[in-house]
Amino acid sequence: MNLKDVLILVLFTFTQSLIGCLGNEEICSVIEEEVDPALKEMSFDIGYGTEYFTAYVQPSIYYFSKGEHKTAKIPSMNGLAYKVFNMSPNYVDFYWDPQNGGEMTLMNKLKPYQTTGTASFPGHRFYLTVANSQEKLIRFDVVSGQNNYYYDPINVPMSEERTLENLQKLSTEEYVKYEIMKRNQKFSEKYKEFTGRDYLNMYPRPKPLHYMWRADYFGQTHWVTSKETHFKELPGNSKLRKIKKSGVSRVLRDEQPRLLSRFRTDEPYLNMTLKVLSCAPRAFEIMNFLSDTEVDHIIHLANTLHLAESSTSTDSDVKTDKNTRSSRNTWVDRNTNPIIDSIYRRAADLVRIDEALLRDRDDNDIPWVDKGSIAEQLQLVHYDFAQQYTAHHDFDYDAIDSPHQSARFCTLLLYLNEGMSGGETEFPRWFNGETEEGLRIKPVKGKAVLFYDHLPDGNNDDLSQHAANPISGGEKYLINLWLWDPYKN
Repeated sequence: MNLKDVLILVLFTFTQSLIGCLGNEEICSVIEEEVDPALKEMSFDIGYGTEYFTAYVQPSIYYFSKGEHKTAKIPSMNGLAYKVFNMSPNYVDFYWDPQNGGEMTLMNKLKPYQTTGTASFPGHRFYLTVANSQEKLIRFDVVSGQNNYYYDPINVPMSEERTLENLQKLSTEEYVKYEIMKRNQKFSEKYKEFTGRDYLNMYPRPKPLHYMWRADYFGQTHWVTSKETHFKELPGNSKLRKIKKSGVSRVLRDEQPRLLSRFRTDEPYLNMTLKVLSCAPRAFEIMNFLSDTEVDHIIHLANTLHLAESSTSTDSDVKTDKNTRSSRNTWVDRNTNPIIDSIYRRAADLVRIDEALLRDRDDNDIPWVDKGSIAEQLQLVHYDFAQQYTAHHDFDYDAIDSPHQSARFCTLLLYLNEGMSGGETEFPRWFNGETEEGLRIKPVKGKAVLFYDHLPDGNNDDLSQHAANPISGGEKYLINLWLWDPYKN
């Protein structure tokens, strides 16, 4: 056995350990969920012997509608998640071609063995080009029902000899990375045969660490409580100071009394009801998540903070299309003041995640996850007349050198006002038996909407694509929280 074969064997053994909760009993014990009947075990062989994966097989509309509908409607919006794989040892650029005689648009720059993606439509055309030029390497025309597209200059169809020559030109590190991508491609083919959908993550990925609320049928309800009761009165400015990062442990924080109790309602617990609006994607409505006092305080923050033009990318070389996203936004840290901290804690109770994961921690607190929070800062967004955010996904695509694949797990939207025309949150491709149109959720002051960016098996959920519809009258304020699946060691 040569060195490359040994490395592949080591790689296989290592990645197999990730399939089941990373072999860590402490991590496994976090999930206290009944077995989802839609999770099915699939067996397959992609050249490494028989392997097993617990895959999510979406139930029929008959199941979701409790027998009311036998046939699902075909959405009038035919978009989809588009993912491209650079399986070469070279840097490449990723362009969209408008096919109207206009200039191609740079979407991203890809390192060797990197993936990227965007929301797209059948008929759209993309190119990979030589880095820092528009010398075309390969063209991809988006096809309905296909999410994944591969640039593989190493494999030469019908020529094993030339393929072997190309492999021998790779360094050992390049060879291993190429093999990871090739294995992922083969797995995705098996996964699609079994589930009917492409695999949008990197295989192998364990099922999500966090609990996921079930969405077995439309209108299903769940109940959860939180000690973080509503603020009914706004404390004075002297009490709304920035919270210091004390670094104390989870146990000590939980033993502390609820902050500013005398400004809250008298009830010992806040009862929250989650109502299933959509089963695929899993989306829930929670009325009165925020009190009027809390909403008014966040609006006050919006008027004191600087709201900048929203972006769709963190890459300065990639420009945001104002036709895609035209809002203004800013970021609100958890430690801004006790009211904002309380919202994070309440959100943690809603999604049944230990709130300690949503803040910075000391070295001895939850040692199997790094000290960074799995929660992003709250994003405060303002939409004015005609502003919108067209259909997009909140998930991203992992690099192959990120074996734990920490990624956005769920999105929590909190509405801060109502009464505008338009401005709905729309899931244009929700799975249902009633209409070809999207599920439109009207903003109501204090209401929350929770949806998952992942499927229960860890795959990205293509149907979680959503839009902020344009405002045709009035304005819209929204604050949202993204939580991550913390596969970090």
